[in-house]
Amino acid sequence: MKLLKIFFISTLFICVQAEPINTGHAEVSLVKYNFSKSEDRNNLIGIKMDMQKNWHTYWKNPGDSGGPIKLKWETDKDIEISEIRWPRPELIPYEPLMTYGYKDFVIFPFEYVKKGDQNLKIKLTIDFLICDDICVPEKALIETSFNEILIDDELKKWNDLVPAITLPVLAKFKNNFIELRFSYNDQISSVIFFINEQDIVDHPGRQILVKEENNWLLRIPTIENQSNLNSINGVLSINDSELFLINGEIDKTGSQNSSISFLQAIIFAFLGGLILNLMPCVFPIISLKILSFVSLGNESNTKIRLHSLSFCIGVLISFLLIGLSLVLLKQTGSYLGWGFQLQSPIIVSVLSILMFVIGIMLLTDINIGTSLTRLGGLGSNKISGSFFTGVLAVIVASPCTAPFMGAALGYALIQPSGVTMPIFASLGAGFAMPYLVLSMSPNLIKLLPKPGKWMVTLKEFFAFPMFATALWLIWVFSLQTNIDLLISLLLSILIISLLFWLILKIKNTKIQMFVWILIFSTAVFEGLYIQSYEEDISKLNSSTKYLDDKSWNINIEENFKTNKQAYLINFTAAWCITCQANDKIALSRPKVKQYMKENNIEYIVADWTNKNDEILRTLEKYNRNGVPLYIYWKPGMQESKILPAILTEKLLLDIFKLN
Repeated sequence: MKLLKIFFISTLFICVQAEPINTGHAEVSLVKYNFSKSEDRNNLIGIKMDMQKNWHTYWKNPGDSGGPIKLKWETDKDIEISEIRWPRPELIPYEPLMTYGYKDFVIFPFEYVKKGDQNLKIKLTIDFLICDDICVPEKALIETSFNEILIDDELKKWNDLVPAITLPVLAKFKNNFIELRFSYNDQISSVIFFINEQDIVDHPGRQILVKEENNWLLRIPTIENQSNLNSINGVLSINDSELFLINGEIDKTGSQNSSISFLQAIIFAFLGGLILNLMPCVFPIISLKILSFVSLGNESNTKIRLHSLSFCIGVLISFLLIGLSLVLLKQTGSYLGWGFQLQSPIIVSVLSILMFVIGIMLLTDINIGTSLTRLGGLGSNKISGSFFTGVLAVIVASPCTAPFMGAALGYALIQPSGVTMPIFASLGAGFAMPYLVLSMSPNLIKLLPKPGKWMVTLKEFFAFPMFATALWLIWVFSLQTNIDLLISLLLSILIISLLFWLILKIKNTKIQMFVWILIFSTAVFEGLYIQSYEEDISKLNSSTKYLDDKSWNINIEENFKTNKQAYLINFTAAWCITCQANDKIALSRPKVKQYMKENNIEYIVADWTNKNDEILRTLEKYNRNGVPLYIYWKPGMQESKILPAILTEKLLLDIFKLN
């Protein structure tokens, strides 16, 4: 047995410049790395430690012995330096002990933001433990100016060893093992989980990897019964090349966070898709289908079936394409959530223009060949319009989350593609089912009122839900961008309105076609103009612009629980219709606000209107991949409670009083 001896020798060295200084068993210095503007990333500063051969220092969780580096920064106010970014450690065994750290060489990265070009002063005190057969506490004090810090490309390489992607997991405690289930599409030759917290896992114990039918299972031995453990956080290293953050809630038997089976996910997805037809975001497009059904009243059963089936196929293909997009992005290390397309201002702007155009066409007599008035088969013998109505219905439906959908999509998120795709297919089947029933029973359609002049009035009436949808999308766009882009979008809509007026006034078919080209070009130009502002848009902070409540950060739940502070967190987005309805019906009601104030319940808003990876990671922690999500906790509760996706004032107050 090799014994770890602790030899307390403390040394102090001062560096007044950026050159390396010798602390006894290591040379320590500050280095920096500047990213190019095109990379759009925060620049790096790092602590470089070149240690004597076979000597090592420690990761944030050192394992069975040792201790992490400790720092004290004293800088000018015009420079902001992040918390330490811990690169992947290596196993450093001292039988029978196991430690985690860095042998021979390491650079600890930090992100920094520097205001202005002035030469800023930096003072840094570094305390660290460096070990071989003995451990020596060493100390260094670095005082330098920012411009004197040398550039070192190695810093970027060590920063790349900092895990940035969260891997969704299902975590359980069973028989003195923490079990992590996760999806990984390639073969795994080696895997190791580095836990953030001490005194939980048996560090020298063997971590067991098992290949299940649809998942990988990693069993991590614990030092004692950890049945009260609520979460598991750390780094998962796969094949010594891929790194993932793990932020998982421990699944409790009977908990709302407990996993569901594949069959349950299929059923939940189907029910969620079926209920999705009743959500308000779908109505504008469904109104086109209603017109289609009425217009088909005098047609043959075959034609009615073809139109209905075409709509259903458009729905199914669209849901499968969304599922496929999520699967492909997951394989590349990226993750998106339900409704991700509406986090793009370009897509939102295009949809707002499209809804406006459809509204104009329904309100007027404008009609060309295969124009958008053919959506739903309106006035056309072709079935392509029905197909694209199905596609458009899915796009517009994505801001809504129906009951059962959250659990099903959360389950699908962590599964391999062979499981994910059937769940999305089931979601699409549920959404399309009412229209599939109609296609199989066309006589039901013939029970509708016969086509006549009244249809013109109905068609014109349905233009206004389209305009309402366009206004809502413009509002979402205004929250995602800035005033310049909003004015640009409104100007484009004004130009398109003028062009439609010209189509109504000019009867020449060739000129009308040219005007249609101008309409299309206006929409394309607007998209390109927004794209040119992509860098500025990405820097916009998606804060609570439309909800006057406290903002969210990724550590807020942990902080609240530490301080025994009750809280309700609302994960929402401006484009989420269900979220907005819940806010008006329940969350913003005077009685709810009064109850939360009287009972000291902090109300926090996590706004996902724009893309936010930290919010997505938190959604994944609760086995969800979309909003709304409501998390409630108060002192005395063993774990946070996930509230229903659809809220009422009475339901919310009952939950508060019963828990």
